[in-house]
Parts: sequence; structure tokens; C-alpha cells
Amino acid sequence: MFRILLSPLFIIIFMMIIPSAEKALFFLPLLFALSVSLVNTDKIKINRLSGIMLSILQSYLVFLGLGIVIYFFDEWVYDTMKKHYTESEGVILITVGGYLAAMLLFYFYSFLFKIINLKFSFRIISLCYAFVIIVMLIFSKNEYLQFGVDKFPSYLISWCILMSSAYSLSLNREVFLKILESNKKKYSTKH
Repeated sequence: MFRILLSPLFIIIFMMIIPSAEKALFFLPLLFALSVSLVNTDKIKINRLSGIMLSILQSYLVFLGLGIVIYFFDEWVYDTMKKHYTESEGVILITVGGYLAAMLLFYFYSFLFKIINLKFSFRIISLCYAFVIIVMLIFSKNEYLQFGVDKFPSYLISWCILMSSAYSLSLNREVFLKILESNKKKYSTKH
């Protein structure tokens, strides 16, 4: 269980050390890749150092690629709607973009890491991403998904924390299921 919690804990500790969330944004893909790959080195299919380096490269490529695509798509939507662009379109755009980033990065990570059950992984990633949206809606009053708004760094940090949890759960599925099973047995013996 400690291994599953170590990835998000790594991100939280790093974010507490950095004085400003805006300064840490450039390092989030690196931090995310390290939090997943260093904790799960035994799950890497290739040479561990090469796997960690590829993990970092993939993380930056997905974050950068998706950022570019969202930027141009945002401009295209704005131009086609001729200033009838509402906040809800921005919310939908970033929400879908964040989910696609999680799925695309996991797809690339599936070539690097030993993943036992893709269906379980898909469900865990979807559930954790739903938590990202819920947390940001609760704490940001619907402002979190707009570019240029102060809440966007919080969205990215939340994304990294919860997605690292989802990836760790996916990579350590057997440990997670054993813990659930033992808790279920303890609960059933008490009642």
C-alpha cells in the first residue's frame, strides 16, 4: 500500500518545497514521470534507467503536444464562434484535454511498464480524473479551467497528484486487490 501512496506523496512534497505553483508548472511533467517511474522501477519492461528516461520524455511530449493542440483548438473554436465563446466551452475543452492526456500518457506508459489489466486501469484512471474535476469544481467555483485564471495551476497540480495515484493503482493492482480482500475478510469476521 505504501508504494501506491508514494507517487502522489512525492508530488505533494515537491509542491510544498517549491515557493510558487507557477514556477513549478514547467517541472510537472518531469515530476509526474519520476513519481510514477521511480516508485515502480520493478514494473519497467526494459532497462530501468532507459525506462525512467523514456517515461520523462513521454510525459513531456504528451503535456507539450496536448497543450499545443488545446491552444490551437481553443483559437479555432473562438474564431469560428465569432466572440460567442462562453466559459462552458473552455471548461469542456480543458476537461476533455486533461482526460485525453491521462489516457494518452497511460497508453505510452503501457509500452514501458508491466500492466496486468487494462480494463481495471481504464476504470481507475477515469475515476481519479472524475475526482480531479470534482475537487476543482468544489474549490475553484468553476473558474479552474480557464486559461489565464489563477486556478489553472491548481488544476494541473491536482491532475498530477490524482493521476499518479491512478497510475500507481494500475501498476500495483494485485497489491491493491489483496488489501481490499483482507479488509473485506476482517470486516466480515467482525460482523
